[in-house]
Amino acid sequence: MSEVKKNNKLQTSKKDVNIAFIANGVKNLSESGISHDSTFALMLAAQDLKIKNINILYTESNYLKIINNKVFAKFDKVTVKQKAGEHLNVVSTSEYLLDSIDIVFARKDPPINQDFLSYLLMLSMIDSSKALIINSPLGMLKANEKLYALNFPDLIPETLVSSQPEEIKDFLNDNNEAVLKSLYYMGGREVFYLNKNVKESFSTIESSLRNESPLIVQKFIPEVKAGDKRIILLNGNPIGALARIPKAGEFRANMNQGANIKPAVLSKRDLEICEELKPYLQKDGLYFTGIDVIGDYLIEVNVTSPTCLQEIERFTGRQLAKEIVLWAIEEVGACCSKPNTCYL
Repeated sequence: MSEVKKNNKLQTSKKDVNIAFIANGVKNLSESGISHDSTFALMLAAQDLKIKNINILYTESNYLKIINNKVFAKFDKVTVKQKAGEHLNVVSTSEYLLDSIDIVFARKDPPINQDFLSYLLMLSMIDSSKALIINSPLGMLKANEKLYALNFPDLIPETLVSSQPEEIKDFLNDNNEAVLKSLYYMGGREVFYLNKNVKESFSTIESSLRNESPLIVQKFIPEVKAGDKRIILLNGNPIGALARIPKAGEFRANMNQGANIKPAVLSKRDLEICEELKPYLQKDGLYFTGIDVIGDYLIEVNVTSPTCLQEIERFTGRQLAKEIVLWAIEEVGACCSKPNTCYL
């Protein structure tokens, strides 16, 4: 249960329901982007609820600021529609104290660099008893996406995190094949397949360590050729999934890398993974997440800006974005469970 829900009496006197989105690039979405972007899907879902006095607010992370110990930002109040070039209409622009906003979807994309860390630390100063932040900035800081899965050693493949080239080379020699990844990127960037019988793999290790930052290396899971599963979790519960199939000659199952997608059915093992993660995600305030599973193994827990909502919706007909927004509204106690009978 979020701190906001524990204190939802704070919400009942408010005239408006403010739902804010902090993201990058939504204003510049192409026609293709409109049909794939999960932040846009959430904004559209919030608008389509037609809840009385709902405001959809949008800003980018560079507009955040702290005055004394309070977090403010300039937000555009917007309406949205599925038409390229007209998808985001700015109604007005105002500065808001983020403590005064009911729900904040914090969806800045990686890389996890100094700018991103500053963004999380600024968000962490929002009063979590007044605003529901999805996801918790301190939870995201803890998770780092690539590292959170290491808290569940029985769920993951053999894994090493190190900045020492000889240790990574030894890991490769012991496991024959491996996948080397940066801790800070997304979408298949800085991800390499290694094979101990391929000389270039060892030079890849050396060049990837040029900044002396630690890397994560995992035993290669051959089942990735049949695809990985992206499973969307809401408050720790699975609400949808799809499979991503690497294109020919590729091992990365990312849509950015040309992977094909198809519907996915959750296996018993998938459900076991979700169930084990659930209490930890809830405790860390990681309410909306996307986990990646290959074969029987958990690979990543995506917490910064989980994607694939629109793709799963088209496969299943289930309105995932609407479910997420409704869950958040009910969590803060800003509205009853029936959208058309909101008491505000």
